[in-house]
Amino acid sequence: MRFNKEFKIGLFSVVAISLLYLGFNFLKGIDFFSTTNKYYVVYENIGGLQVSNSVIINGLSVGRVSDITFIQNKRNSIIVELDINGKIILDDSTSAILISEGFLGGKAIELRVPENITSPLIDGDTLKSEVAMGLLESLTNQTQPVADNIGALIQSVTKVLESFDTTELLLRQAIIKINENLDQTSLLMKENRKSIQESLKSISGLSKNLDEASSELKPLLSGANVFVDSLNNLQLASSLNTMTATLDNLNQILLNLNEGQGTIGKMLVDDSLYVYLTKTAEDLDKLFIDLRENPGRYVRVSVFGKKEKYDKKEKDE
Repeated sequence: MRFNKEFKIGLFSVVAISLLYLGFNFLKGIDFFSTTNKYYVVYENIGGLQVSNSVIINGLSVGRVSDITFIQNKRNSIIVELDINGKIILDDSTSAILISEGFLGGKAIELRVPENITSPLIDGDTLKSEVAMGLLESLTNQTQPVADNIGALIQSVTKVLESFDTTELLLRQAIIKINENLDQTSLLMKENRKSIQESLKSISGLSKNLDEASSELKPLLSGANVFVDSLNNLQLASSLNTMTATLDNLNQILLNLNEGQGTIGKMLVDDSLYVYLTKTAEDLDKLFIDLRENPGRYVRVSVFGKKEKYDKKEKDE
């Protein structure tokens, strides 16, 4: 039986397309000669996960993502369908973790299966979902405190620089004032140069005079030293003894006075003299009063023969 040329070309095309399809799916992890089980995982955000992405356990590819469905009536959830090798037994505590592969950010699902299978899952069951932190997210979280510290440091440096600006302004003002004072001082020095020179000359002359006076004072100081030495050589002990005897005599006199010995002592102790003097003063006072009131008793004045008449009158009284 002969086949024409067109039939051969068509048959070759079908075989090539079938091989290409099978090879492409094989490269994607689809094995048409092994059985698979389907499991489902619900995510809120899949972060760019696509159909045919790998499903791995401890780095080994055991399946692929076969379908992704968006369910809007359930809080915009996303259901991911997984085709997993039928030889892999999963437990109800198995978690399907959405991870990033490599630095390019490709997504995959890693299954975390416990060592002891107590409650095995069957085809069509739902796995627990988790989302692992990506590399960029991890770096961002790790570098965020550093960035915050850098921001705080920048703010502190900015405040310090602002304070430096204020300090610089104050320094400039201070330098300007210092320059003004220096200019005024220089002008004052120029205006009073002659007076300053004369003052310096006077100070120089005064210094010479002081030198001369010091040379003249040296003999006087030497004489003073000799005088002091002569005073030190005096018989101070005998002088002190004389003074002590004098003080003893004075103490004895004061003691006699206190005891009423002698005239002065009796006057100090006995008040009879005081009483007598007080009585005499009172009598004199009475005498002066009577003399002022009755002067005729003590004074007789005769004017033109009136003396007898006065005497007569006085005798009548």
